[in-house]
Amino acid sequence: MRLVTLIENETGRRNLKAEHGLSFLLEADGKRILFDTGSSQAVWENAEKLGILPADIDVTVLSHNHYDHVGGLVSGLRLGLHSDIVCGENFFDEKYRAKECQGAYTDLGCGLTRKDMGKNGGKIRVCGEILQLTDHCYAVGRFKRANKWEEISNKFLRLSGKVMEPDPFEDEICLAVEFGREKSIGVITGCSHPGIVNMLETVRERFPDRRLAFAAGGIHLKDAGEERRRLTAEALRQLGIRHLWFNHCSGDLLEGAAADWGAGMQTARLRSGDCLLFD
Repeated sequence: MRLVTLIENETGRRNLKAEHGLSFLLEADGKRILFDTGSSQAVWENAEKLGILPADIDVTVLSHNHYDHVGGLVSGLRLGLHSDIVCGENFFDEKYRAKECQGAYTDLGCGLTRKDMGKNGGKIRVCGEILQLTDHCYAVGRFKRANKWEEISNKFLRLSGKVMEPDPFEDEICLAVEFGREKSIGVITGCSHPGIVNMLETVRERFPDRRLAFAAGGIHLKDAGEERRRLTAEALRQLGIRHLWFNHCSGDLLEGAAADWGAGMQTARLRSGDCLLFD
Protein backbone atom coordinates (compact mmCIF):
# COMPACT_ATOMS: atom_id res chain seq x y z
CA MET A 1 0.00 0.00 0.00
CA ARG A 2 1.17 3.53 -0.70
CA LEU A 3 0.12 6.98 0.52
CA VAL A 4 1.29 9.99 -1.50
CA THR A 5 0.87 13.61 -0.41
CA LEU A 6 -0.31 15.34 -3.57
CA ILE A 7 -0.37 18.78 -1.96
CA GLU A 8 -0.19 20.49 1.44
CA ASN A 9 1.11 23.73 2.95
CA GLU A 10 4.78 22.90 2.32
CA THR A 11 6.52 21.10 -0.53
CA GLY A 12 9.28 18.52 -0.41
CA ARG A 13 10.18 18.89 -4.10
CA ARG A 14 11.14 22.01 -6.01
CA ASN A 15 8.95 21.13 -8.99
CA LEU A 16 5.81 20.59 -6.85
CA LYS A 17 3.52 23.29 -5.52
CA ALA A 18 2.36 23.95 -1.98
CA GLU A 19 -0.81 25.71 -0.85
CA HIS A 20 -3.05 26.03 2.19
CA GLY A 21 -4.86 22.76 1.56
CA LEU A 22 -4.49 19.01 1.66
CA SER A 23 -4.79 16.07 -0.72
CA PHE A 24 -3.57 12.47 -0.49
CA LEU A 25 -3.60 9.59 -2.94
CA LEU A 26 -3.98 6.18 -1.31
CA GLU A 27 -3.20 3.08 -3.37
CA ALA A 28 -4.79 0.04 -1.76
CA ASP A 29 -6.15 -3.27 -3.07
CA GLY A 30 -5.42 -2.24 -6.66
CA LYS A 31 -7.50 0.94 -6.32
CA ARG A 32 -6.54 4.61 -6.31
CA ILE A 33 -8.40 6.56 -3.65
CA LEU A 34 -8.18 10.35 -3.70
CA PHE A 35 -8.60 11.79 -0.21
CA ASP A 36 -9.41 15.50 -0.43
CA THR A 37 -8.53 17.77 -3.34
CA GLY A 38 -6.62 20.74 -1.91
CA SER A 39 -7.67 24.34 -2.56
CA SER A 40 -7.19 24.71 -6.29
CA GLN A 41 -6.10 23.24 -9.61
CA ALA A 42 -2.55 23.07 -8.21
CA VAL A 43 -3.27 19.59 -6.86
CA TRP A 44 -3.77 18.30 -10.40
CA GLU A 45 -0.60 19.98 -11.61
CA ASN A 46 1.30 18.15 -8.87
CA ALA A 47 -0.55 14.92 -9.57
CA GLU A 48 0.39 15.01 -13.26
CA LYS A 49 4.06 15.43 -12.36
CA LEU A 50 3.68 12.38 -10.13
CA GLY A 51 2.13 10.37 -12.97
CA ILE A 52 -1.49 10.60 -11.78
CA LEU A 53 -4.39 11.85 -13.90
CA PRO A 54 -7.99 12.58 -12.78
CA ALA A 55 -9.27 9.69 -14.90
CA ASP A 56 -7.02 7.32 -12.92
CA ILE A 57 -8.95 7.88 -9.68
CA ASP A 58 -11.32 5.08 -8.62
CA VAL A 59 -12.89 6.74 -5.56
CA THR A 60 -12.78 10.34 -4.29
CA VAL A 61 -13.27 10.85 -0.54
CA LEU A 62 -13.92 14.33 0.88
CA SER A 63 -13.08 14.72 4.56
CA HIS A 64 -15.32 17.78 5.09
CA ASN A 65 -16.74 20.70 3.14
CA HIS A 66 -14.07 23.39 3.56
CA TYR A 67 -12.47 25.04 0.52
CA ASP A 68 -8.94 23.90 1.41
CA HIS A 69 -10.04 20.26 1.17
CA VAL A 70 -12.62 20.44 -1.63
CA GLY A 71 -11.54 23.46 -3.71
CA GLY A 72 -9.64 21.37 -6.27
CA LEU A 73 -12.67 19.21 -7.03
CA VAL A 74 -14.07 21.70 -9.56
CA SER A 75 -10.89 21.48 -11.65
CA GLY A 76 -10.82 17.71 -11.27
CA LEU A 77 -14.33 17.32 -12.65
CA ARG A 78 -13.43 19.56 -15.58
CA LEU A 79 -10.25 17.57 -16.26
CA GLY A 80 -11.96 14.18 -16.36
CA LEU A 81 -12.50 12.99 -12.80
CA HIS A 82 -15.46 10.59 -12.98
CA SER A 83 -15.11 8.48 -9.84
CA ASP A 84 -17.70 7.91 -7.16
CA ILE A 85 -17.54 10.66 -4.52
CA VAL A 86 -17.76 9.76 -0.83
CA CYS A 87 -18.70 12.40 1.74
CA GLY A 88 -20.08 12.57 5.25
CA GLU A 89 -23.57 13.34 6.47
CA ASN A 90 -24.77 16.94 6.07
CA PHE A 91 -21.81 17.59 3.77
CA PHE A 92 -23.69 20.28 1.86
CA ASP A 93 -24.31 22.51 4.89
CA GLU A 94 -23.09 26.07 4.25
CA LYS A 95 -19.84 26.63 6.17
CA TYR A 96 -18.43 29.90 7.54
CA ARG A 97 -15.83 31.37 9.86
CA ALA A 98 -16.71 34.32 12.11
CA LYS A 99 -14.65 37.47 11.51
CA GLU A 100 -13.51 39.95 14.15
CA CYS A 101 -16.32 42.34 13.19
CA GLN A 102 -19.59 41.09 14.67
CA GLY A 103 -22.03 39.86 12.02
CA ALA A 104 -19.31 39.40 9.37
CA TYR A 105 -18.31 35.96 8.10
CA THR A 106 -15.92 34.28 5.68
CA ASP A 107 -17.44 31.65 3.41
CA LEU A 108 -15.40 28.44 3.82
CA GLY A 109 -17.27 26.31 1.28
CA CYS A 110 -16.32 25.52 -2.29
CA GLY A 111 -19.67 26.44 -3.87
CA LEU A 112 -20.36 22.96 -5.25
CA THR A 113 -23.89 21.57 -4.93
CA ARG A 114 -24.99 17.96 -4.94
CA LYS A 115 -26.15 18.47 -8.54
CA ASP A 116 -22.74 19.82 -9.57
CA MET A 117 -20.94 16.85 -8.03
CA GLY A 118 -23.33 14.41 -9.69
CA LYS A 119 -22.46 15.63 -13.18
CA ASN A 120 -19.22 13.67 -13.31
CA GLY A 121 -20.95 10.34 -13.95
CA GLY A 122 -20.08 8.78 -10.59
CA LYS A 123 -22.31 8.23 -7.60
CA ILE A 124 -22.39 10.32 -4.43
CA ARG A 125 -22.03 7.91 -1.52
CA VAL A 126 -22.68 9.11 2.03
CA CYS A 127 -20.69 7.64 4.91
CA GLY A 128 -22.45 7.23 8.24
CA GLU A 129 -20.53 5.23 10.84
CA ILE A 130 -18.53 3.18 8.35
CA LEU A 131 -18.44 2.63 4.59
CA GLN A 132 -16.25 -0.04 2.98
CA LEU A 133 -14.35 1.22 -0.08
CA THR A 134 -12.05 -1.73 -0.84
CA ASP A 135 -11.20 -5.02 0.85
CA HIS A 136 -9.04 -3.23 3.42
CA CYS A 137 -10.00 0.45 3.25
CA TYR A 138 -12.97 2.16 4.90
CA ALA A 139 -14.42 5.62 5.32
CA VAL A 140 -15.37 6.32 8.95
CA GLY A 141 -17.67 9.02 10.37
CA ARG A 142 -20.04 9.84 13.26
CA PHE A 143 -17.22 10.29 15.72
CA LYS A 144 -17.87 10.08 19.44
CA ARG A 145 -17.01 13.24 21.42
CA ALA A 146 -15.79 11.66 24.66
CA ASN A 147 -12.87 14.04 25.25
CA LYS A 148 -14.36 17.41 26.14
CA TRP A 149 -10.95 19.10 25.99
CA GLU A 150 -10.98 18.53 22.23
CA GLU A 151 -13.27 21.49 21.72
CA ILE A 152 -14.11 22.79 18.26
CA SER A 153 -13.40 26.49 17.84
CA ASN A 154 -16.59 28.56 18.07
CA LYS A 155 -15.30 30.56 15.10
CA PHE A 156 -16.39 27.71 12.80
CA LEU A 157 -20.08 28.07 11.93
CA ARG A 158 -22.74 26.60 9.70
CA LEU A 159 -25.94 28.14 8.41
CA SER A 160 -28.99 26.38 9.80
CA GLY A 161 -32.07 27.82 8.16
CA LYS A 162 -31.38 31.53 8.57
CA VAL A 163 -29.38 31.19 11.78
CA MET A 164 -25.61 30.87 12.20
CA GLU A 165 -24.73 28.19 14.74
CA PRO A 166 -21.50 26.47 15.87
CA ASP A 167 -20.45 23.85 13.34
CA PRO A 168 -20.41 20.35 14.91
CA PHE A 169 -18.64 18.99 11.79
CA GLU A 170 -21.10 16.14 11.38
CA ASP A 171 -19.76 15.80 7.83
CA GLU A 172 -16.17 15.01 8.84
CA ILE A 173 -14.90 11.56 7.85
CA CYS A 174 -11.51 9.86 7.73
CA LEU A 175 -9.96 6.79 6.09
CA ALA A 176 -9.08 3.63 8.01
CA VAL A 177 -6.74 1.15 6.29
CA GLU A 178 -6.11 -2.41 7.50
CA PHE A 179 -2.65 -3.82 6.82
CA GLY A 180 0.16 -6.06 8.04
CA ARG A 181 0.60 -9.39 9.74
CA GLU A 182 0.08 -7.75 13.12
CA LYS A 183 -3.46 -6.78 12.13
CA SER A 184 -2.65 -3.10 12.16
CA ILE A 185 -4.78 -0.17 11.08
CA GLY A 186 -3.72 3.27 9.89
CA VAL A 187 -5.91 6.38 9.96
CA ILE A 188 -5.76 9.19 7.39
CA THR A 189 -7.35 12.49 8.37
CA GLY A 190 -8.18 15.82 6.75
CA CYS A 191 -8.40 18.36 9.61
CA SER A 192 -9.65 16.33 12.60
CA HIS A 193 -12.09 19.05 13.69
CA PRO A 194 -13.95 16.59 15.99
CA GLY A 195 -10.59 15.97 17.72
CA ILE A 196 -7.89 13.54 16.63
CA VAL A 197 -8.19 11.51 19.85
CA ASN A 198 -11.98 11.32 19.56
CA MET A 199 -11.57 10.13 15.99
CA LEU A 200 -8.93 7.51 16.75
CA GLU A 201 -10.85 6.16 19.73
CA THR A 202 -13.91 5.81 17.49
CA VAL A 203 -11.88 3.92 14.86
CA ARG A 204 -10.49 1.61 17.55
CA GLU A 205 -14.03 0.83 18.74
CA ARG A 206 -15.17 0.09 15.18
CA PHE A 207 -12.16 -2.20 14.55
CA PRO A 208 -11.65 -3.90 17.95
CA ASP A 209 -9.39 -6.64 16.56
CA ARG A 210 -6.95 -4.14 15.01
CA ARG A 211 -4.01 -2.27 16.55
CA LEU A 212 -3.74 1.44 15.82
CA ALA A 213 -0.37 1.84 14.09
CA PHE A 214 -0.27 5.33 12.60
CA ALA A 215 -2.18 8.52 11.95
CA ALA A 216 -1.44 10.69 8.91
CA GLY A 217 -2.79 14.11 7.94
CA GLY A 218 -4.09 17.22 9.62
CA ILE A 219 -4.83 17.17 13.36
CA HIS A 220 -5.71 20.86 13.85
CA LEU A 221 -3.41 21.77 16.71
CA LYS A 222 -1.96 24.88 15.07
CA ASP A 223 -3.86 27.21 17.44
CA ALA A 224 -4.05 24.81 20.39
CA GLY A 225 -2.69 25.73 23.79
CA GLU A 226 0.07 23.88 25.60
CA GLU A 227 -2.37 21.88 27.75
CA ARG A 228 -4.33 20.51 24.81
CA ARG A 229 -1.14 19.60 22.99
CA ARG A 230 0.11 17.78 26.08
CA LEU A 231 -3.16 15.89 26.55
CA THR A 232 -3.19 14.95 22.87
CA ALA A 233 0.37 13.60 22.96
CA GLU A 234 -0.40 11.61 26.11
CA ALA A 235 -3.61 10.16 24.65
CA LEU A 236 -1.92 9.15 21.38
CA ARG A 237 0.77 7.29 23.30
CA GLN A 238 -1.89 5.51 25.36
CA LEU A 239 -3.64 4.52 22.14
CA GLY A 240 -0.40 2.88 21.01
CA ILE A 241 0.23 5.11 17.98
CA ARG A 242 3.77 4.43 16.80
CA HIS A 243 3.94 6.95 13.96
CA LEU A 244 2.33 10.37 13.57
CA TRP A 245 2.74 11.74 10.04
CA PHE A 246 1.31 15.24 10.35
CA ASN A 247 0.78 18.21 8.02
CA HIS A 248 -1.55 21.02 6.89
CA CYS A 249 -3.35 22.37 10.02
CA SER A 250 -1.36 20.44 12.63
CA GLY A 251 1.00 23.23 13.67
CA ASP A 252 4.65 22.65 14.48
CA LEU A 253 4.54 19.55 16.67
CA LEU A 254 8.29 19.55 17.11
CA GLU A 255 8.24 22.53 19.48
CA GLY A 256 6.92 23.09 23.00
CA ALA A 257 5.01 20.15 24.44
CA ALA A 258 5.85 18.20 21.31
CA ALA A 259 9.28 17.53 22.76
CA ASP A 260 7.48 14.80 24.71
CA TRP A 261 5.92 13.28 21.60
CA GLY A 262 9.05 11.33 20.82
CA ALA A 263 8.62 8.94 23.76
CA GLY A 264 7.58 5.76 21.95
CA MET A 265 6.21 7.63 18.94
CA GLN A 266 7.89 8.92 15.79
CA THR A 267 6.68 12.18 14.27
CA ALA A 268 7.44 13.74 10.89
CA ARG A 269 5.81 16.11 8.43
CA LEU A 270 4.42 14.86 5.11
CA ARG A 271 5.05 17.56 2.49
CA SER A 272 3.89 17.73 -1.13
CA GLY A 273 5.46 14.78 -2.92
CA ASP A 274 6.26 12.75 0.21
CA CYS A 275 5.27 9.09 0.19
CA LEU A 276 4.56 6.36 2.79
CA LEU A 277 4.84 2.65 2.03
CA PHE A 278 3.18 0.10 4.31
CA ASP A 279 1.95 -3.49 3.93
